Amino acid sequence: MSTALLQPRQMFERSRDAEFFDPSELQKQTGQPRERFVSVVLKELLDNACDACETAGVAPCLMLVVAHPTPELVALTVQDNGVGLAPATVQRILNFATRTSDKAAYRSPTRGAQGNALKTVLGIPFALGSPEPVVLESHGVRHRIGAALDPAGELHLDYTTRAVPEQPGTGVTITVPADALDRDPTSWGQAFALFNPHASVKICRVPEADLAMLTDRSRLWRFLPSDGRLPRCLAQILPR
Repeated sequence: MSTALLQPRQMFERSRDAEFFDPSELQKQTGQPRERFVSVVLKELLDNACDACETAGVAPCLMLVVAHPTPELVALTVQDNGVGLAPATVQRILNFATRTSDKAAYRSPTRGAQGNALKTVLGIPFALGSPEPVVLESHGVRHRIGAALDPAGELHLDYTTRAVPEQPGTGVTITVPADALDRDPTSWGQAFALFNPHASVKICRVPEADLAMLTDRSRLWRFLPSDGRLPRCLAQILPR
């Protein structure tokens, strides 16, 4: 008998951080197939945005922005008028060994109940094959969050921050492959407005010539519904 068969097996350990960036693991966490990952992200971002406004005691004014930086990619931005995520909270979210949520013990029939939604939001674009980082802006800080998995399956974050003019609320932009969309993303904004009549939801499509708006939240904020004006730079505004 070969001596190799008699040798005891070695125990190996590796971080579970990469589970938030692996398609099969994300399917288990979200309960949805890969084909619906973009819908999962939009639903969770809209849920979080509305929750943030309600927690702050302000009427939710949300915006869903759809842009096409290239024919192969779609950039989706959800903006709210809440108090915004503090930089320390964003850094806690990037610790994938913990669950960071202010509503893990709360339930609502029209809201998500993952409790780790922002962690899956960070991982899903990567799992879908997007080369672009997730961009989160709040409290005058722009967080740029990229990720890579090495051959051993270990996660390496490419995380940078920089100061930007402070604006109300939080804005999150994800970029996904266009062929990963399971439906027109604007339909999520319409559905969310239908089931949350206390919220004002605007949906806009950004012309390719004005993609700079995605990196200038001061322009985006001026056109939220609270001021009653329509942006000239947007190709389409859909009513609630």
